[in-house]
Amino acid sequence: MEETARVFHLQLKREDVIIKIEYMFGREKFMGKYDDIIDLPHHVSKRHPQMSMQSRAAQFAPFAALKGQKERYEEVQRIVEPKRILTEAQKEQIDQHLQWIFANISNHPTIDVTYFVSDLRKAGGIYEVYNGKVKWIDQKKKEIIFMDNKRIMIKNLYEISLINAHRQACEFSRSKLI
Repeated sequence: MEETARVFHLQLKREDVIIKIEYMFGREKFMGKYDDIIDLPHHVSKRHPQMSMQSRAAQFAPFAALKGQKERYEEVQRIVEPKRILTEAQKEQIDQHLQWIFANISNHPTIDVTYFVSDLRKAGGIYEVYNGKVKWIDQKKKEIIFMDNKRIMIKNLYEISLINAHRQACEFSRSKLI
C-alpha cells in the first residue's frame, strides 16, 4: 500500500460529544458530526413522486414560532391620528350648518359629514366621510340620525358639507308656497 492511502481514525468521547480526529500524514483534522456523509449525492426516491414546494411549505404553516406576532406587527403598522381641535370659525360653521339642517329637516337634506372615529385599541382614531340624507337631529343625545339609521355624534364632527343646499332650499321654499 502506498503511504498516501494510510488514514487512521480515532474517536474520542468527551462530555457526550463524539469528536472524530483523522490522522493523515501527521496532520490533524477535526470532523463535524456529518462530515462523513456531506459529500454523498442527494437521495431521490424512485417509488414516491417529489412533493411540490407549496405542499412542503404547507406542512410547517401551523407551527408558527411566535403566535400572534403577525397580528402585533399589523397592529403597530396600522396608522391612527389624534383628534383634531376645531377652531372657533370651524365650530361656528358646523353650528350654522346644523341649524340650517334642523330648519329644513322635513326636506331630509343630503349632506357630507367628515367625522372622527375613535380607535378601540390605540390612542387616536381615523377620520371618515359619510354621505346621506338626514332623518333627524337628536338634541338630547346630540347626534345626527340619517335615513339608513346611521348615527354620528355631533362632538365627533369635523366638517359638514351641504350637498346642493341652495337647490334644496329653493325646493323647500317652493313646496311651502304650494
